Amino acid sequence: MSTLFHESLIFTDLYPDHANDALRVMSNALTQQGYVKEGYYQALVEREENFATGLPGEGINVAIPHADPEFVNENVIAIGVCHKPVNFRMMGNHDENLDVEIIFMLALKDGYAHVNVLSQLMGVIQNNELLEQLKSIRSQSELLKVLNENIH
Repeated sequence: MSTLFHESLIFTDLYPDHANDALRVMSNALTQQGYVKEGYYQALVEREENFATGLPGEGINVAIPHADPEFVNENVIAIGVCHKPVNFRMMGNHDENLDVEIIFMLALKDGYAHVNVLSQLMGVIQNNELLEQLKSIRSQSELLKVLNENIH
């Protein structure tokens, strides 16, 4: 799974006013670097409206937005750390909102990879110490190192 992370897709200094601002910045990088096709951002936003991706963590809430595989060229995960929490609706309960501080944006081409990645990320989401560490890191290379050490 560590091959899914790239330093150029780690955003340690996001200051979005709204969740879509963060999604735009992250998806633009994915598009510009060729990991996803044009239209990925719009598909991501539309999917988020129908299938919320906010998850409560142990003290830090996260979101795992993604779009359909047809928009993906290469499997990758972008990570965004928001300095000010942004509002995402909660997965499985669209009436509840969560203040999200860490975004794991998935760009995955096949269902098996998706299930495997979600399984690995659940371990991260349930580890408040690791989430706190990820939230506090300001160096892309250091955050990448911590991810590679903790996600297998």
